[in-house]
Amino acid sequence: MTFLPRGTSFLFVGKLAKMTREQARLLVKSLGGTCPSGVSENLDYLVLGDENSPLYGRGDKKPKQLKVEALIDAGAPIAIITEEEFMSMVEPEIVQAIPKTC
Repeated sequence: MTFLPRGTSFLFVGKLAKMTREQARLLVKSLGGTCPSGVSENLDYLVLGDENSPLYGRGDKKPKQLKVEALIDAGAPIAIITEEEFMSMVEPEIVQAIPKTC
């Protein structure tokens, strides 16, 4: 069973607490997703690093976040999520990939 639809795209901004952005990109790619280098209306998720995230009342919005918000206002179906929300999306995939032992 796959929880993350193949081809789902993620763009990471800010500092992640649980892994580096490169590790997050490799994880997404290993699960069949994509990680574009920039913002476009085809992006599925913008993942904000939990550290200094404006979603938690800290930090300033970065240019990529502002661009995504403008695309959302124009009707693009992009979701802005936190690192924790991203982890909850991929955790079932990671658990499923771990070999079962007797």
